[in-house]
Amino acid sequence: MAEVTTTTTPPLAENAPVNATDYKPKLEEQMLAYASIYTMALICVIWGSIRSLKYVKKTIAKKRLIDASILTSDAKKFPINASLVLFTLYLVFKGNAIQDGVALARTHVLPNIPETYHHYFDTVVDYLPKANGTQFSWRDKVNNYYPSLEPYVAQVPEITKQNFVTFLVWLMTYEGVCCLATLLKPIISFVLRLLPIGDRWPRRNISYYLVFKSGKKEMEEGDIEDAKKDNVNKYFEMEFDDHWIWAFLAVSIVGVLHITHRHWITNNIIAVSFSIMGIEMLHVASFKAGAILLFGLFFYDIFWVFGTDVMTTVAKSIDAPILLMFPQDLLAHGWQKASKHGMLGLGDIVIPGIFIALLRRFDAHIFEKDGSKQKSRYYFAATMVAYTVGLFATIAIMHHFKAAQPALLYLVPACLITPLTLALIRGEFSQLWNYSEEHITERFDSIKKAEKEKIENANQKKNKQLKKTN
Repeated sequence: MAEVTTTTTPPLAENAPVNATDYKPKLEEQMLAYASIYTMALICVIWGSIRSLKYVKKTIAKKRLIDASILTSDAKKFPINASLVLFTLYLVFKGNAIQDGVALARTHVLPNIPETYHHYFDTVVDYLPKANGTQFSWRDKVNNYYPSLEPYVAQVPEITKQNFVTFLVWLMTYEGVCCLATLLKPIISFVLRLLPIGDRWPRRNISYYLVFKSGKKEMEEGDIEDAKKDNVNKYFEMEFDDHWIWAFLAVSIVGVLHITHRHWITNNIIAVSFSIMGIEMLHVASFKAGAILLFGLFFYDIFWVFGTDVMTTVAKSIDAPILLMFPQDLLAHGWQKASKHGMLGLGDIVIPGIFIALLRRFDAHIFEKDGSKQKSRYYFAATMVAYTVGLFATIAIMHHFKAAQPALLYLVPACLITPLTLALIRGEFSQLWNYSEEHITERFDSIKKAEKEKIENANQKKNKQLKKTN
């Protein structure tokens, strides 16, 4: 979603003729802001697509399978899942939305339910936010049942809207700093390897691997380490090395500054890093999956922006690095006191970005298959141009109507129609439409194994029945 908003209420700039919050940016200031935002968006998509190709090639070279992948079945469910998450956040942030829903349920739903079940409804309502929409009553419940725990319960932070937002900010900032450390690790490694200390610390680079998993069935102690992937659930996995730790420590200052100041510069550094790594790691398994994903989110974005106030409410309530922003009053109020920001949500970068990254991998696949076409592979470049046009169409329409716009309304047609039209012209429509990388994904491999086991079990049952009859 692209939007203009006032995010803070700073004091007046030294030479500001009017109140900073009442200042109306000039056209050139608006163009500067959105040119900066869209330049950052293009950098994210291009850089992320390049890293995505390298990541897939590296995975194939090591004869591994990609774990985080979006298959066709996932793409179909993605808009519904995203809507549920978005609406849940809306209920949390919207003042009396939950209480209004409870009142509506009491009037229209509860009378149709047997009275024996009414106490369950009341129990659930007790744990919902109170009328002011700020706190839950879980502390009172615990203290009533276990009075001795009251001093300890009082030390636990209250579940409030503000604390929830703070938790999201800390979580997103940490993830963003991890992404930034990953991007800058090659530079840190280069610097560390220049140190004239031989192979001693900190020049050395030893790798570490942390994993938390549980067995799907009973196992003896020690067996889970060597158990097959199909027999375990993996909840947490992290691989890093000494140089990444140094990179993390070096860039952690960005996270600290963002937590303490919430400045738009630190926000953009974290958001750009998050976007690049998202495009690299979120692997779309096939062109069909990517097309279905974009098509579904096309209607998702339109509905939640034009049809309701849900998207704008959530975007303004979460003060976390989930969007790119640039002040439109930068020239008038300076980089510290500027308050009117143009914004572009990371979803409008990452979602088209993972599809464009797929097209870059398609270009590389066709070239490797037929090296003579090296100079004529430009599905990626053509779609990048279309994505750029879609971004500027968004700002033009938003400037004309003076209202927030669902950016995917313009980006999805641009990113879908362009490669399909190009494929028709070049006679490669079938190759593009049927292009798939599902065979290198873990989930597809698991699905195929499960299907194979079902067939084998069915054949075994048939053979047993035939033996009995004979």
